[in-house]
Amino acid sequence: MIYFVLSLLYLVCVLSVAEENDEIDTLYRQIYQMVLDDIPRVAAAYADMVRERRRLLMEVSKVVEPINVKKLDFGGLSGFRITGADGGANGKELEGFYFGIAGAIAYTSSGLEQEDRTPISFGTALLWDDEYDPGRRVAVIRDRFMYEVCVKAINERKPDLLLIDGPLIPNFAYIPQSDDSEAYRNDYERMMDALCRLLDLAKREFDERGMLFACVVKRVRSTRYSQILNLPKPVRDSCLLNPILKVGQRTPLIDAAEGRMLKEEFPPEHRKVKQFFIKTSRMSPIRVEIPGWLANQVDKIASLIYSTADPLTGIPFHILRADALTRVNIPTTDLTYTRFVSYILDKVKSGELSEEDLDMVNLRRLEIWRL
Repeated sequence: MIYFVLSLLYLVCVLSVAEENDEIDTLYRQIYQMVLDDIPRVAAAYADMVRERRRLLMEVSKVVEPINVKKLDFGGLSGFRITGADGGANGKELEGFYFGIAGAIAYTSSGLEQEDRTPISFGTALLWDDEYDPGRRVAVIRDRFMYEVCVKAINERKPDLLLIDGPLIPNFAYIPQSDDSEAYRNDYERMMDALCRLLDLAKREFDERGMLFACVVKRVRSTRYSQILNLPKPVRDSCLLNPILKVGQRTPLIDAAEGRMLKEEFPPEHRKVKQFFIKTSRMSPIRVEIPGWLANQVDKIASLIYSTADPLTGIPFHILRADALTRVNIPTTDLTYTRFVSYILDKVKSGELSEEDLDMVNLRRLEIWRL
């Protein structure tokens, strides 16, 4: 009977996907021509944006003086031990609760030649029945795990440079609101405590042995230079800087925007955050954020980031490795959910649960499960 229930769950998911595909096909035929007809208008709007950027580049070039970055060869890099850290999370909405996965990893190697066969890692499964925005909470837990594996990597691997995938300043949307659950508030506090421990440890390691620390933002959506230049309409920094910077060049250091997260949630000794943009490949520049106490090390940090960057994506090698090893994609989530369901079915088989208790394990409407 249990295997029949599992087969039935799978059949329902397959049929729901088929029905969804049929519906998409019907809508596709009705809408696609309208979309095509609207492309000339969108192309004209893009041309207007290009002309506006050309005009703004004159103003930006007065503020931004590109700085050449030194690139080290393989031999020069071999003397540096570098750690790249990243976290991943995903989940599914079920009828009775949210089922999620969160994990993080710290990948360490010397230069670009050595492989880390035992990266420091941590992961867990999550089950919540009372969280209004589970995606936000799982992101907070993911970031806490990332800070914690960084602390462990510093203590155990002693890197010369620690790189984190993502901004140094967490998303301000993480700050608890009046209607957030007590559980979310506790997870947020634990995340911020982990970040503060990491910053304190990084500062101590820099003072004692010169360890460097930087956060790399791969997909730049910030509009910091629009604020600095007081532009009437914000333009992404990557769009403004891409024509100005050549490969191997960076911007001067500037202060990070002092938003609510930095001013209210960070401890006073870590509220000074600096940032610069660097073009490490033919793609648009990436943003690098560093604590203020590392400002005089910017040339060395920029050189190591540029020297370890993938020539195609421009992303530092150690962050690419950490990102690849923590990517919680849909197949991984589906397989984990399948394992979870199998354990629940075992409890039904043993008599601990009844078949009527399986309703809360069902996927919520429009959630897809593929084997």
